[in-house]
Amino acid sequence: MSSSHPRPPAEVMAPWRIPLGADLAAHVTRAEALYVQLATVRADGRPANRTLVFRGFLSGDRLAFITDLRSDKVAELACHPFAEACWYFPEARVQWRLLGEAQCLSEEGPELQHARSRWWRERDEAARRSFAGPRPGARRAEDEAFAVEAPVIPPAHFGLLVLAPDMVERLDLRATPHRRERWHADEYSWQAQRLNP
Repeated sequence: MSSSHPRPPAEVMAPWRIPLGADLAAHVTRAEALYVQLATVRADGRPANRTLVFRGFLSGDRLAFITDLRSDKVAELACHPFAEACWYFPEARVQWRLLGEAQCLSEEGPELQHARSRWWRERDEAARRSFAGPRPGARRAEDEAFAVEAPVIPPAHFGLLVLAPDMVERLDLRATPHRRERWHADEYSWQAQRLNP
């Protein structure tokens, strides 16, 4: 993923990964803890927001999500490649915001090919069948159009949405006053800063 914004080398793990990993681990029994809201910008400049399921990290501290490459967010990111993910862990009362460039990819290099294949295999039959149906967001098709068999191999439009954050914030609402921290990337490292909540 080429970026017009500075990013540390991929082998330098971002310091925000440790507290985010701890928040994820604290919610490991709650499936909804993997739900992330992702905001993009429509071609007309208006915001668009939806919920995605976090699938894991790729090299360079990139967050990965599954997407149908026929969906509206793909066109939105082609026009405006920036997105912000917002995560809220209700038990911990912690919010995360991750801002950066996002791309929707089918296959690009061995890491993405491996991740794409693995996450396709992990999909149940109903989830795989959804990628054989009509295009998401189009006018509602007849019910027969959804009566399809689940593909064995991933179709070309089964892709990954990859977010490469260059600014990350964590807001801890448990403390009084609340604690807010920001990490900002430059071309060499991540810089941390405490903020007023």
